[in-house]
Amino acid sequence: MTGNVATSESERVGAASRVQPAAPATPAIFLSEHSLCIRPSHQNAGRILPPKGEDVSQNQEDDTEFDIFSPPSGENPFAVYDGMRGRCPVARSERLGGYWIATRHQVVEDVAKNPDLFSSSSISVPKDAFGDELAERPPITLDPPRHGPFRKLLLPAFGPRQIRRMEPLVREHARELLAEIEPRGHCDAAAEYAKKIPLRFMARMMGCPPEQQEAFGERMRAILDSNDMDEIQNAMSETQEFLQELIEDRTKNPQDDLVGLILSTEIDGIKLNAEELLGALVLIITAGIDTTWSAIGSSLWHLARTPEDRARLSASPELIPSAVEEFLRSYSPVQIARVVTRDTDFHGARLNKGDSILMGIPSANRDAVEFPDSDRVVIDRATNRHLAFGVGIHRCIGSTVARLEMRVALEEWLRAIPDFSLAGDDPVTWSTGHVWGPRRLDVEFGGRHGSPA
Repeated sequence: MTGNVATSESERVGAASRVQPAAPATPAIFLSEHSLCIRPSHQNAGRILPPKGEDVSQNQEDDTEFDIFSPPSGENPFAVYDGMRGRCPVARSERLGGYWIATRHQVVEDVAKNPDLFSSSSISVPKDAFGDELAERPPITLDPPRHGPFRKLLLPAFGPRQIRRMEPLVREHARELLAEIEPRGHCDAAAEYAKKIPLRFMARMMGCPPEQQEAFGERMRAILDSNDMDEIQNAMSETQEFLQELIEDRTKNPQDDLVGLILSTEIDGIKLNAEELLGALVLIITAGIDTTWSAIGSSLWHLARTPEDRARLSASPELIPSAVEEFLRSYSPVQIARVVTRDTDFHGARLNKGDSILMGIPSANRDAVEFPDSDRVVIDRATNRHLAFGVGIHRCIGSTVARLEMRVALEEWLRAIPDFSLAGDDPVTWSTGHVWGPRRLDVEFGGRHGSPA
């Protein structure tokens, strides 16, 4: 037994999921010799045309599309990326103002490891997708030489000692949530469990007073999960006010929490000022919650659909750390962009200064050149050089935190609810955009598990 999924995820994912948000008009897709060009269309499907010299008769109309904000990219991203990755290392989309997509493992590495050519000054497509709130958030939006000192200032707050002491708190919170969920026999595992783990963790890590943690959670839910721009803006303003007050308090009354540690750290005579710290905290909070919530949710979605892996991890929990890495590879939640700093030829594509290029990490992590059986989930995969946390100077500073939260969340869920399945005919709603994962995940267990819908 290897714990493999019997069929590829690209074949199975669409059957058990739906995406709710409306999308813009579907683009028509055309392939050239070196790049995939996605041009706007009012049709409901795209037609994939072959590269030069390929037998046209062997190609048929494909009803997938590539637009990271469109439903097919949420419901079945694997099929979308498989098509692009197999045809071209650097794809081109004319949606959202136009941008490139790095589709293969080596190409994504080449982008991430070359900050001189690919700047972090804008990390989204389109470039202003995150508005002024993420205009400069050290260190993720900084390039060398400014990037290094800022990253060093944040590292102590994410050190092994700081993270280890949080594990009992994460485990306690997971058990509290499961004590409420388990007797019911069903739940929304994304909203009621996966989301709440990082919300509470982040509040405690920052030193948010217990009486303010519920309000903090509500603001984060509005920022990350609301479709109302006024509500999002209000929640962001309230969050910034809260953080400013926290910074002022920790400046006067130092404590051993995230804010206090960052304020007390000095590298080469440099300390973060209040404005820089505020920017860094906003990024750490929003990115840390959204991505981990998505990763935990995707892991539970996989286990709900895969009895053999579920049984194996329940019987052998020592495999969970390995499974966490494989879930991160197979269901990578994040893709992030860079800005081209000068005209260049790059893996067969002509990039111009100012172009955006999206690092297609979910695609790169299913590249068969790097991963044998790349479209299968192998929970004890021996070698797993995935890029879910990035690579190079901007590798995720909170990767240890995310791994801890995922591991504990899965350990405690499988201890309390070892056998569960997707509930009903429409159990999943996927997010789209730069962070991908279940926003709704209806599961059933106990007496309801396996009962007719």
